[in-house]
Amino acid sequence: MKKRCLQQAALSQSQKNLQLESLLQQAQSLLTALNQWQENLLKVGQFLVERQQGFLVSKDSLDLVPTPQQLVAQSVGLSDATISRIVRSRYLLIGGKPSRILPLRSLCPPVGVGGLTPTQMQELIIQLIAEEPPTKPYSDEQIAQLLKLRFGIAIARRTVVKYRQLAGIDSSHTRKLSKSKNS
Repeated sequence: MKKRCLQQAALSQSQKNLQLESLLQQAQSLLTALNQWQENLLKVGQFLVERQQGFLVSKDSLDLVPTPQQLVAQSVGLSDATISRIVRSRYLLIGGKPSRILPLRSLCPPVGVGGLTPTQMQELIIQLIAEEPPTKPYSDEQIAQLLKLRFGIAIARRTVVKYRQLAGIDSSHTRKLSKSKNS
C-alpha cells in the first residue's frame, strides 16, 4: 500500500513536471513570436521613416512619396498581409516641438493618378480652385485640362470629380452661386 502511494506520488510529480515543461515551451514560443513581431514592426517603421523623410520634415502632404503596402512588403521581406496588420492601428510618435503622432497607415499612401497620392491630387485641385476667377469657376473638365497643362498629369474629368468631392469642394455651379451670394 505504501509502495503504491509512493508510485502515485511519483507519477503525480512526473505529470506536474510534464505540464510545467509544456507551459515553459508555450511561454518560449510566445516570447519568440513577440520578438519577431517587434523586429518586423521596427523594420517597417524604419523603412517608412526613411522613405517619407521629406514629408516628416516639411509636414506638407505634397511631400508624401507614394508607398503602397506591396512595396513596403517587398522592401522589408514580409508578406502584404503582415504589412497590413502592422500599419493598421499603429502610430508613430514624431519628436520635436510640438511632437505629433501619425498613423503608420498614413505613411503608406497608394499610387494614384500621375504617380501622385490621392491627397496630393486633392491638394493640386485645391490650388487650382483657389486661383480660379471668382465670377467664372473652373469646370471639372477645365481642371482636368489645367492639370495636364501645368503638371503633365493626364486625368479624366470624372476622376477630377472624385478627388474634388473627397476634398470637400463643391461643383463649379455651386461655387459660382455661393460666390455670387457673398458678393
